[in-house]
Amino acid sequence: MKAKGMISGLVALSVLTGAAGVFAQEDEREAMAKRLAPVGKLCLQGQACGTAVLLAAADVAVEEEAAASEADSISSIDAAALYTSAGCAVCHANGIAGAPKMGDSAAWTARLAKGTDELYASAINGIGAMPAKGGRPNLSDEEVMALVDYMIAEE
Repeated sequence: MKAKGMISGLVALSVLTGAAGVFAQEDEREAMAKRLAPVGKLCLQGQACGTAVLLAAADVAVEEEAAASEADSISSIDAAALYTSAGCAVCHANGIAGAPKMGDSAAWTARLAKGTDELYASAINGIGAMPAKGGRPNLSDEEVMALVDYMIAEE
C-alpha cells in the first residue's frame, strides 16, 4: 500500500512538473517566434509593393551621392606627389618595358584613343609588363585613376 501511494505521488508530481514545463515551453516558443519573425518583406520587380518606389528612389540617390563623392575624392588626391612616392616615375619617366613616358604625346595618343576608362582598367588591372596598380596593391582605385589623369595631363 505504501508503494502504491508513492507511485501515485510520483505520477502526480510528474504530471504537475510536466504541465509547468509545457507552460514554460510555450513562453519560450513565443519568445523564439518573436526573435525569428521577419523584419521586412521581399518585393520583386513587377509586384505591387508600396515601398518599392521609395527604395528605387533611395538607390538612385545613393548612387548619385557615391559618384559625386568619388569625383571629389579623385580631385583631392595629390597625384604629383603620389607619382613619385608610388614609384610610377621609375618606369614612366624612362619608358622602361614599354611604359609610355611622361610628356611623350605620341606614346599616349594611341592609348587615349581607347578612352580613359580603358586606361583606368589597364592601370588598375595591369597590362603587359606592368602589374596591377603598378605593383602597389595598397593604392586605391581612385588613387590609380588620379595618377592616370595626372600622366595624361602632363603629356
